[in-house]
Amino acid sequence: MPALATTHSLNDYLKLPISRYREQLKQGNAKYIEVSYTHRSKPYQYSIQLSKSACHYGGYRYWWLCPKCSQRVSVLYCAGVYVCRHCIGASYGSQLQQPIDRLFNRADAIRQRLGWQSGIAHGNGSKPKGMHSKTFERLVNEHDRLTAKIWQQTLDKLGCTS
Repeated sequence: MPALATTHSLNDYLKLPISRYREQLKQGNAKYIEVSYTHRSKPYQYSIQLSKSACHYGGYRYWWLCPKCSQRVSVLYCAGVYVCRHCIGASYGSQLQQPIDRLFNRADAIRQRLGWQSGIAHGNGSKPKGMHSKTFERLVNEHDRLTAKIWQQTLDKLGCTS
């Protein structure tokens, strides 16, 4: 069993997507954006450089240039100064999940698609109206396989199996 993740997830940081400034950027040929904010009682005021790339369908797409490494990114994260995810060293939340959490998430995604109540303890429901029987059977089989894995891993963790 993998060790529990002790690192931070990107969900722990405030994020600044370039799309937030889409309307402002359409109006002119900006080279940078001035930001001013307070983080942990310390005021910050500086400019973040921009880059743009041509789109295949015409027009341009704007990017942030990370203040620390100058990498082109669409989202910056606040660690005092806004920087890219590589400079923070944080991972996506899904990268920090335990294997059993992935099984639970997949089982819940199937349950949601079938219109069943979330959680494997609630048992199986009926076929949703309009869903092909073949699709329903495939999803139920996958759900049952995932449920069996979840129960087996839980019993192994509790030491109930020999």
